[in-house]
Amino acid sequence: MGRSDGVGAWAGLTRRLSPYVDLAVGLVAAALSVTSLVTNDVAAIDPRLHPADAWSVAATAVAGLSLAWRRSRPAGSFAVFLGGCLVVTLTWHYIGLLSVLLLVSLYSLAAHGRRRDGVAGLAVGLAIFVGLALLDVPDLGASDLLQACALLIAAWALGDAIRSRRTQQAERLRVAEQEAVTARELAARAVVEERLRIARELHDVVAHSMSLIAVQAGVGGHVIRSDVAAAERSLDIIAETSRRALTQTRWMLGLLRADDVDPAAPPMSTIGDLDSLVEGVREAGVDASLTVAGHARTLDLAVELAVYRVVQESLTNVLKHSGASRARVRVTYVQDGVDVEVSDQGRGAPRVPGAGASGGHGLAGLRERVRLLGGVLDYGAVDGAGFRVSAHLPSSLEAVS
Repeated sequence: MGRSDGVGAWAGLTRRLSPYVDLAVGLVAAALSVTSLVTNDVAAIDPRLHPADAWSVAATAVAGLSLAWRRSRPAGSFAVFLGGCLVVTLTWHYIGLLSVLLLVSLYSLAAHGRRRDGVAGLAVGLAIFVGLALLDVPDLGASDLLQACALLIAAWALGDAIRSRRTQQAERLRVAEQEAVTARELAARAVVEERLRIARELHDVVAHSMSLIAVQAGVGGHVIRSDVAAAERSLDIIAETSRRALTQTRWMLGLLRADDVDPAAPPMSTIGDLDSLVEGVREAGVDASLTVAGHARTLDLAVELAVYRVVQESLTNVLKHSGASRARVRVTYVQDGVDVEVSDQGRGAPRVPGAGASGGHGLAGLRERVRLLGGVLDYGAVDGAGFRVSAHLPSSLEAVS
């Protein structure tokens, strides 16, 4: 069991036992208060005090027992406790331990109740002590009054500080939870937007394939009697193009969530357009270089577009976030696909993980794009100095479908 599981189990056990613990506290407080009342020699304390009787014992017991609800019903508990103390005091009986437990009751009201209830409880408590002093009740001289008022203020201040800290912690937790929800919503929105963007771009891929099929069908029909070999080549091209278009169409239908295809979508960009992309970064003042290694071959257009977008987003982050003066782009054709790596020597990871052109979720969207193509994308700081984005994509979508 992990540490968090253990903490959660302990918290649950504490919540379940809390009512029983509070009841035990109330019973013990009542028993000790009654014992203090009936066992003390009240005549030696103040000759005006009356010995314990049934009313004073009952009032003392009720006051002590009210502490059982000091956390669940702090205002009611304080009112009952204060009432019991008044009954004992105004009938000229020995208040004993209740004078100490009054501090516990006021602290609980300030710590577990509303702030205005705590302030009201303090004001009422101070007023009652002053009134009792004016009535010249037993065992409450001038020095006792000052001491009692100081202790009441201290108990209230401690409880109010605990309540304020608990409120601040709850607010911080609420804000953190809200920020976590917002971050998840933004990330989910970025993924949805990325899927829609991919679907629109694949619309161009399919349109390109259909155009190629139409052209080759026309060529094949034109030469089918005069050049059988040429007609067979056209049929082979139509078969290959149809297969790819079908694969890409199935993949697109899995992504598309809306019918609005933007007719003004930008033209498709491929690996062959990386030179101009890197050149634009150079013109912006970054020493950028492009290396293409391995045996270059034809990839699915969706894969080529994804490679272009990975490099584009990474270089955009170099310009906007890293402050690097140098960037390296490497595209390597491998047996099962293509590897892409973009590195710089800037400040390292962006301020927000996944920061990019799309509001802090550019790389998160790219990771989703690459995953949907059957590839993987990773990014992070390099030895605390610089940032690296690396991706591997398959050559075609056949494995994905």
